[in-house]
Amino acid sequence: MKKLLGIGKVTFTFDDGLASVTLDVTEVSQANRDHAMLHGFAARIGDNAAIAKSAENGWKVTEEMRRNEIVAMVDHYTSGTAEWNMRTSAKAPKQSATMLAIAAKRGCTYAEAEAWFSEKMLAELSA
Repeated sequence: MKKLLGIGKVTFTFDDGLASVTLDVTEVSQANRDHAMLHGFAARIGDNAAIAKSAENGWKVTEEMRRNEIVAMVDHYTSGTAEWNMRTSAKAPKQSATMLAIAAKRGCTYAEAEAWFSEKMLAELSA
């Protein structure tokens, strides 16, 4: 099944020669349209906080990390933009938990820790 969004309509198409089904929102009560809009925002914004545990985040996802993702998307939608998707460039670049720890231990910035680490690894490989 595929979903196609149109102007005021959602069309569901199926394989195997089955007829498509279209929902025309003008045929839906205002109460259901309002509920659908809030349901959609809740799902869309909530999905932005579904952060996968990874080596980059030290295999840990905190409530603060989730909240930050929620704030980013709420700020996006309340900015007045007509864009549905947040631009990837608008998000802060991902940072390595290991590099963050190195920066903290060395008392330097993340970029300085990256430079130090890169120099160290290149020197080691050249030896």
